[in-house]
Amino acid sequence: MDTIKPTRRAFLGVLGTAALAGCSSGLKESPAGTSQSLKIGYVSPQTGPLAVFGESNDYVLGKVRTALAKGLSIGGKTYPVEIVTKDTQSNAARAAQVAAELIQQDKVDIVLATSTPDTTNPVSDQCEAAQVPCVATICPWEIWATGRAAPTYSYLHFIGTQQEVGVFAELWAGLGTNHVVGGLWPNDTDGELYRKFVTAKSKELGWKLVGSGAYEDGAQDYTSIISAFKKGDVEILQAAPIPPDWVTFWRQAAQNRFRPKVVSVAKAMLFPSVAETLGELAENIVAPVWWSSGFPYRSSLDGTTAQAFADGYVSGTGRQWTPPMGFNHALFEIAVAAFKAAADPKDRSALAAAIGTLKGQAISGKYDFTAGPSKNVSLAPDLLGQWRKAGSGKYELVIVDNSLDPAIPAQGEVKPLR
Repeated sequence: MDTIKPTRRAFLGVLGTAALAGCSSGLKESPAGTSQSLKIGYVSPQTGPLAVFGESNDYVLGKVRTALAKGLSIGGKTYPVEIVTKDTQSNAARAAQVAAELIQQDKVDIVLATSTPDTTNPVSDQCEAAQVPCVATICPWEIWATGRAAPTYSYLHFIGTQQEVGVFAELWAGLGTNHVVGGLWPNDTDGELYRKFVTAKSKELGWKLVGSGAYEDGAQDYTSIISAFKKGDVEILQAAPIPPDWVTFWRQAAQNRFRPKVVSVAKAMLFPSVAETLGELAENIVAPVWWSSGFPYRSSLDGTTAQAFADGYVSGTGRQWTPPMGFNHALFEIAVAAFKAAADPKDRSALAAAIGTLKGQAISGKYDFTAGPSKNVSLAPDLLGQWRKAGSGKYELVIVDNSLDPAIPAQGEVKPLR
């Protein structure tokens, strides 16, 4: 979901090892500190360019704290639950730093990390080095798993990019295009991954691919890329930019009369705020549906339905619900399930091992850490939606492909952009 490179990751790993070296023996001797409360660390981008992923944090954390206000009863004992939050400031080095603070200073029992590889990967690496359980989400599992030693203490529950590209391609195949795909991919980890899988899928199908080249985040002029797409007669566009870059690109595309038949946008078009910014230009853009108010699942903490969860956010904030809400809430549900499944919830090794045995259901849907596709990964199904203007005048992401989880109802039929 953002910009971790292997070299940066290696640097952060060294940084984390050095930062934790002075206290590692203490952690092993007293792994859960002296408190008998259960302490959960929560790391997310609350400020900076990735803050849109955490805009619902206050609401999610409020719901979780209310649900856990009476503590957790485990083995005949009631444990108070504390949640300690940290802001990555949308920076990978900062994510590593605050994870170390949670481990060394706050003595948390488990760390939860969310929203892009710039958070999930450095936090997971810190937890592995310190032997502290960690559960992460909102990072494609391929990015999280690639280049890491087999994880023991860290886990991930989310979708996969290859899976997503496969669903995109099935949708493209049914829309009567000329089978020419344009790829708008930035010079970051997400861009590299989509380039890899869209290129492979295009070759598999015998379709033509026109790439954008690896442009830098924050670019302001996309004229040359748009010209290349027009010259190549691109009718299918797949893009993975950050939100402000997509707004700039798509407005310039309209100005230059580039309008493919189908546009599939990862990352940038997940959020209603981006659709509202684009207005009519957002109509029928395809985007992944990680989580929706239409999901038929409930919170395992208090029984709240997905619809009620979303409605509570809308009524409480006046803003539209966002897809990260479901997975961020699910992190806490998984943590609670792990505490209950562990032989001793204050034993970090036992807690980490317990996560690996979990198969259950959260407000985001089903999770299963026993089945792969990679060690310590639970794969969530990826659905597709299209942005449509609703009767309220706001744009909503309507589910048009539920093939990976038919239990979730489709809400409409896919339509071409033109």
